[in-house]
Amino acid sequence: MANDSAVKTGLAMWLRVLFACLLLEFCGAAPHAHINRLTLFPDKSAWCEAKNITQIIGHTGCTPRSIQNRACLGQCFSYSVPNTFPQSTESLVHCDSCMPAQTQWEVVTLDCAGSDEAPRVDKLVERILHCSCQSCSKESSQEGALLQLYPSEGALETPSQPDAAHTQHAHAHLDVQAPEAG
Repeated sequence: MANDSAVKTGLAMWLRVLFACLLLEFCGAAPHAHINRLTLFPDKSAWCEAKNITQIIGHTGCTPRSIQNRACLGQCFSYSVPNTFPQSTESLVHCDSCMPAQTQWEVVTLDCAGSDEAPRVDKLVERILHCSCQSCSKESSQEGALLQLYPSEGALETPSQPDAAHTQHAHAHLDVQAPEAG
């Protein structure tokens, strides 16, 4: 009887090790790798899209404006495998979230006819161009990003290279593109 108990305990331990190895295979050594499928759920895959929305930009005392924008919507993978003490393997935790991969900043001017302080207020609005599953711990997409100014035409299209005239335009875009993960 004691022998059966030892066999079951050993088998349970090997199953845990096998499960941990499978997860490590899919995680790899890179903690920020995007995971599209998991072995435990081969029929499910991650997805993340930029969906069109109407966003209302407002400010106290000003007339609100509606603009076309995008929001990130999707299902990305996350998992957590229980630890042991003392720890025998690395912590097996992974978290991805559907978030902006490329954004563009635009100045939206609001009319404030009833305001004594200013007849207009400029609001900086983030426009989402593309979304993807990214690490939940990812810093702001602006950190280490490339910043460029663009005129207001074609706000949701990928802008072309700016020239000197674009930087003097009253309504400018600030294009932010996160560096490639590698």
